[in-house]
Amino acid sequence: MNIIITGSAGFIGYHLTKSLLKEGHNILGIDNLNDYYDVKLKESRLATIDSDNFKFIKSNINDIDNIEGSFDLLINLAAQAGVRVSKDMEKNYIDSNVSGFKSVCDFCEKRGIAKLIYASSSSIYHDNYEKSYAEGITPEKPKSFYGLTKLFNEQYAELISKKSPISIVGLRFFSVYGPWGRPDMAYFLFTKKIKNKEIIRLHNNGSMARDMTYIDDIINGIKESIKFNAKQDVGTHDIFNLGNDEPIETSLMLCKLESLINIKATKENFTVYDESAKTHANLSKSKKILNYSPKTKVDDGLRRFIDWYEAFYEEN
Repeated sequence: MNIIITGSAGFIGYHLTKSLLKEGHNILGIDNLNDYYDVKLKESRLATIDSDNFKFIKSNINDIDNIEGSFDLLINLAAQAGVRVSKDMEKNYIDSNVSGFKSVCDFCEKRGIAKLIYASSSSIYHDNYEKSYAEGITPEKPKSFYGLTKLFNEQYAELISKKSPISIVGLRFFSVYGPWGRPDMAYFLFTKKIKNKEIIRLHNNGSMARDMTYIDDIINGIKESIKFNAKQDVGTHDIFNLGNDEPIETSLMLCKLESLINIKATKENFTVYDESAKTHANLSKSKKILNYSPKTKVDDGLRRFIDWYEAFYEEN
């Protein structure tokens, strides 16, 4: 297939690109390489992709109309991520997650791209829900502006699916981690601060729980959604959780990192109000329809991340 992947220099986009190239697909990667986090990390990801079937274009997804060619599938992973950003970057939530997503959907309509897959987020869920978060059951009540923009993606995709010859799949990712990950996420920040003997600001005494999902499991889930979407009639829109179904408290994750690195962290409590108290993916629908089955335990996933971190940062 000829596939566009937006956000191809991002954490998930990079791993997905490499995996799909191994299967023989032609990939056009689009990324604006913004400086939300270290641009050198994004460039280093791209530098490891060595394939004649991969073409990269540095571009904002709002300019996607300038892209030439014929494509079978578009996977939109480009977004301003994170539940909190600096004040001067808040506009990126609108530019990328709202206007950018609309541009991507409009592009699919104009170019006759009949298959669209996009990244949503566990942040759309109401975090006071006692059970695991299930599609169509758990209330959708985001606690952050980021979560609101992802809920907009889902609502806009639903509208597009009703008026355009496109089949659409939305994937609600749950706390994706692993090698080449995002430096703004807790496991990455904790690792850096432990090694540098810096103080860790532990939000809400580490009582928050996250459904940590290893990158390989997420990539397998995306590839299963590609197979699923290929069989769907146009005018459909489905949403699936891609998580791990095993939440871990932040304080316990920190303990695991201390043990793996063999250094005791210095920490202080910091109270926040705009983060979900927990995330917990109900995978019943994803397992039944996508045959999705995460296999990586958090101890193994964190060990693999530490191995990559030490090789990438300490040997260079």
